[in-house]
Amino acid sequence: MFETPKDHLRNIDRSTAKSAEHLRNINHSAASSARSAAQNTDLLKGIAFTSSASMVFNGINAANSARMARTQEQQFALQQEQHAIQQAMAEQTARHEFSMWRQTPEGEAFVDWQRRAAVLVPFLRNRERVWNSVWADAIRRAQGEIPPDERQRFTSHPARLRQTGLKTAFLVSFALSGLFALMMLLQIVSGAVAEPLAQAEGRDRLTYAECLEILNDPDNFIMSEADCEAINPNPSGPIVRRAVPMVLFAGLGITFLVMRKAKQRAATADPTVENEAAARIAKWGFDPLTTRGAWYPWHESQGFTGYPDRIEHMVRSGPSQRPQPSQLIPLQVPTPWAPSPGLPTEVRSALASFQKENESFSP
Repeated sequence: MFETPKDHLRNIDRSTAKSAEHLRNINHSAASSARSAAQNTDLLKGIAFTSSASMVFNGINAANSARMARTQEQQFALQQEQHAIQQAMAEQTARHEFSMWRQTPEGEAFVDWQRRAAVLVPFLRNRERVWNSVWADAIRRAQGEIPPDERQRFTSHPARLRQTGLKTAFLVSFALSGLFALMMLLQIVSGAVAEPLAQAEGRDRLTYAECLEILNDPDNFIMSEADCEAINPNPSGPIVRRAVPMVLFAGLGITFLVMRKAKQRAATADPTVENEAAARIAKWGFDPLTTRGAWYPWHESQGFTGYPDRIEHMVRSGPSQRPQPSQLIPLQVPTPWAPSPGLPTEVRSALASFQKENESFSP
């Protein structure tokens, strides 16, 4: 079709208009992208600011925590230093006051007593150690002289009196017997409940009791024991068969109980262990199998229980308490026992040595 110049110009105008509109759309899209980019930039700046602020806040908290920890450590160190200074000052004051007090008649009496007590306490401690040691040696030597079978009888005698094995056996047997009795009772009850229910379900069916009656009939040739057991509401068997384990364990329990009582009576009535213990006491003056060290002090003096401990306590507390001369514990060596002939050789030798030492202290 032939296009006139006027139509060509109109087409050019339309194309130009479309191009301009397309450019406007492009400019609009670019502006939207720019706005979105600006918003994203602002958002990233906000996130960066928040992160920076959080990091700064955490840093401030860490710095404050470290500062508080250092402050607490410094305060604790200062308190310890102050306590040490106060303690040193108190000790210095106490020493000064004691040095002044020891120049008084009361102080001079305490210092003299303290000097003598410092010698007496180790002496008494050593005597206690020697006394316990010689008794341990004597007991050990006497135990070595006892025949092995005698020691075995003494060691096993408590077990013979207790009979723990038979006690456990009869308790377990009675427990099992009771368990079987309970099971049998439950079976009887369940059978008694099940049979009326079966009869109520159908009167025309043969019951287990009726089957047993037919089975016991001499002229029976129809029913067998298997047929009756097939309709048995309690298929565990007759009551006698179920009672066998119960009776068996009950009998075992009674047997074990009777055996235990018999062995306990035999052990109690057996005089061998008691006679041997009396013979040991008659021979050594004590029973080496029951004695555990010295059972009485080495001296016969009364009121000396804890005597070294009381002296040592006053030695340590005297400088601060400053006792009067009348409050000082009298210092003396207790009188040892005489070396009796019935005592072991080691004990007699120790007592003889103690007596000689005490005699050397006399003026």
